[in-house]
Amino acid sequence: MTSNSKPASQSEDQDHSQKIKELFTQIKQLAKTKDFVGAEKLRDTLIEVAPMALQEIIDSAEIIEKEKSAGIDPEHLALWDDLYKDLSEEERNCIFYSMKKIVVPPKKKILAKGKFNDRLFFIEDGKVAVYKQKGDKNIVVAYLERGNLLGEYTFLTISLCSASVLTQSGVTMYALKSSATDDWEEKHPGLLQKLAAFCDQKGNLSDIDRRRKQEKWKYSRHKVNGTVTANILTKEGQKTEKFFHGKLLDISKDGTSFGVEIQNKKTARALLTQHLDLSFTCNLGGEKRTFSVVGKVVRVSFELYNSYIVHIHFDSLLEENLIAKITGKEK
Repeated sequence: MTSNSKPASQSEDQDHSQKIKELFTQIKQLAKTKDFVGAEKLRDTLIEVAPMALQEIIDSAEIIEKEKSAGIDPEHLALWDDLYKDLSEEERNCIFYSMKKIVVPPKKKILAKGKFNDRLFFIEDGKVAVYKQKGDKNIVVAYLERGNLLGEYTFLTISLCSASVLTQSGVTMYALKSSATDDWEEKHPGLLQKLAAFCDQKGNLSDIDRRRKQEKWKYSRHKVNGTVTANILTKEGQKTEKFFHGKLLDISKDGTSFGVEIQNKKTARALLTQHLDLSFTCNLGGEKRTFSVVGKVVRVSFELYNSYIVHIHFDSLLEENLIAKITGKEK
């Protein structure tokens, strides 16, 4: 008795090959319609179900990048040529497709002094005013327009805004959220550093230096050796079970800074504006001095890899005699 049925293994191979073809075709279709999120998800599926389909995996990646490049506004590329010219095609596409184009009407506040901002703005068209409040008056410190960056300092350092920003006309911008860069180090190592270097070079109003000068502590800061244990407080001021340790860097009557290891930027961002119960241990001539104080996180600055510096403003001033003790200047 004869049978026309194919061996199971042969049938399975054909089904597998057909699945690869279908996925590859769908990836191409999605890429051509500019649905890059969908295309990349399907490519991940292709890698998962057929890790040995190397040709299709490579070709699909090239198709996606090619379609991404074709979809970038050439006028945008020309305006920000100093950023894009030294990037690879993949890096350029990563930045552009991580951003969102927004249009803001006149007389709308984009940033507010003392508030959190996690977006970097690339101004394409229109004009904004950067201002500070002095008494009951708003003092304009600068105007920014097409080709200017906005918000680069708070974007890079995880900090609160030092000034407010109001649109003077209808404004078109591309906005890049800090959270959109969380996987860059894995997918495009060094890209965030390249963007940071561009912000350092092209940032308007010498924003970083200006902010640093504005944020100089009111009281002298002192370099000190020691450790700190930070316990996160609830809004009611009660201790939670969340705590972390850091290496003390400096201290003044109204604030301190210390180095910490944080595994990801999302966790670092979550610290901003948190109130902490801080327990300090300072080493001075072999003698340990301990004290505690409550303070608020006003800035978290990135150093290298998983290293950050946490900047604190104390809820109340430290006594002069305590500062003298921990700095070795006690009489």
